[in-house]
Amino acid sequence: MKILDTNLWVFGMLGTNSRAVELLDAIERGETVSAINAYMIQEALNAVDRTPGLTTTEQDELKTLFLARLSRMTGLIEAPSSRDFEDGLLDQRRSAVQTHLLARVTGIQPKDIPILVLAFKHRNRNPTVFTNDADFAAFAPDEYDLSELSFEHVA
Repeated sequence: MKILDTNLWVFGMLGTNSRAVELLDAIERGETVSAINAYMIQEALNAVDRTPGLTTTEQDELKTLFLARLSRMTGLIEAPSSRDFEDGLLDQRRSAVQTHLLARVTGIQPKDIPILVLAFKHRNRNPTVFTNDADFAAFAPDEYDLSELSFEHVA
């Protein structure tokens, strides 16, 4: 199982990172199994809004295409429904006491804790978290009795 961090979802949909594009294509075709949560989708949608050079119309089109593509991805075993989204989702998750506790214990940034939790949720599938964040990729799961998880840096 391959779990992509939010940046890779964004880079894949923008076509700015060839490895991210390949990973998304493999998930869409069902060649790779993956999962994504509402937090990551909201983070990706917000990143599109911050992408320089896109008009508001282009941002809206890209977000619509992204959400439609998620629904076609046969390799996506977990995707949230629209009921899982709410205003303030990112702030709620990032400011939660549990998020800060896990961040402090593991040394991972609070914004990346929901990705770690998603990977842990699917630990029976021995997930690899793919990330372009060198610090996040350097996380050593074995040091925290999380040997089912692995991390890979994508440049």
